[in-house]
Amino acid sequence: MSLAGKRRTVHVGLVLFTLWPLVHIYLVMHFNLSAWKLAGWGMYATPRPSFSGIEVLGRRPGSQQFEKIRSVPPQWRAEASQFLDRQQWLGELTRPNELARACKTHMPEFSELRIIVYTPTLDRQTAIVVMRESVYDYP
Repeated sequence: MSLAGKRRTVHVGLVLFTLWPLVHIYLVMHFNLSAWKLAGWGMYATPRPSFSGIEVLGRRPGSQQFEKIRSVPPQWRAEASQFLDRQQWLGELTRPNELARACKTHMPEFSELRIIVYTPTLDRQTAIVVMRESVYDYP
């Protein structure tokens, strides 16, 4: 490789190295992507998420209100755990579609589902860790 080619490679690398934090900040702010993934520098300014939670509500045909689904099959719990692991790092870039399908398969008595995911998030105005709710409805 010529000297000019090496310089060009170094310049492109420096430009990408300089722009990546801005792209990563955008992903974190708009899609709740974890600041701890994808070589972002924001991890130094936010606590590492160590837990998240999920709640599943169902509505029976003819009913107006959702009710908590308290007993779920073990295979569904395993799928929920895998989803929470993905969601913890990828934020709004992942959806619980497979989880909803599995829930409808195992619990056909509910005509509608509401899946609520709770994730600890650093509030930018108060600098306090709060629980963020992401609500997904499945008719």
